[in-house]
Amino acid sequence: MVWMIAGGILVLGLTAVLARSFYEQNHVVVKEYRVESPKLGEAFDGYTMVVLADLHDKGAGRRNNRMLAAIRRIHPDAVVAAGDLVYAKRGKCRYAESLRVLKRLAFRYPVYYGLGNHEERMRRHYRDHWEQWYREVTRMGVTVLDNISLTLRDGSDVLTITGLAMEEACYKKKGRKAMESGYLEEVLGVARSSEYHVLLAHSPAYFPAYARWGADLTLSGHYHGGTVRLPGIRGVVSPDFRLFPRYSYGMYRRGEKAMIVSGGLGTHSVNFRLGNPSELLVVRLERTA
Repeated sequence: MVWMIAGGILVLGLTAVLARSFYEQNHVVVKEYRVESPKLGEAFDGYTMVVLADLHDKGAGRRNNRMLAAIRRIHPDAVVAAGDLVYAKRGKCRYAESLRVLKRLAFRYPVYYGLGNHEERMRRHYRDHWEQWYREVTRMGVTVLDNISLTLRDGSDVLTITGLAMEEACYKKKGRKAMESGYLEEVLGVARSSEYHVLLAHSPAYFPAYARWGADLTLSGHYHGGTVRLPGIRGVVSPDFRLFPRYSYGMYRRGEKAMIVSGGLGTHSVNFRLGNPSELLVVRLERTA
């Protein structure tokens, strides 16, 4: 009898956990950050970006309509993608839902797209899909920042948004490649210290290198918030199976440089989230004296 009761309690507990995980995967929460800097000109004081990361051609809610409605209520100045809106794994590549979302967003807002490891995998292993995807998004008016920068100007005020496309070795589960000194300068050029730089870098693992390069604000994803988040501790596991990754979720700082890591919108492979609902980021830039 005791074993039957214990077994029933266990089944009920597992059912509750799975139900909660399903809910968190299908309901988007909006998380807002305010980032201050004296480098921002008056024209970009209050500049608001909605940040999408790790949609994985899936996302939350009924075909992402809740998320799209939330974005309309925010009225952002731009939508930026911090990588992995598509899904590309061995034997499978999908991007139809991401195209649908981007089409609806690009009709209303400027969209700046930084690439993640799934986009890089699509480019390397599914070349025909990559070329079709690229044609589609650029036809919509999406700006793909493939190791290039976009400079927004309003009078004498400047805001630069750069997209970093890292090679697959930087995302390996074992033996992840170290970022050598000078690598970012080689692929991105020199960051001008007079401009406020926003860097779209999918993996947050290299934050010290991003800050040294000159990124005033780095926007990342990749770690899916740590998959499971428990009160008082960091995310539990990263997609490369590292326990308690250092940069899994939220805002981090190194001096005057900041990085915000999205909890992500979707899942892949391990379709599970707990204490970690799908997240839409809102970042507001504010000028300080």
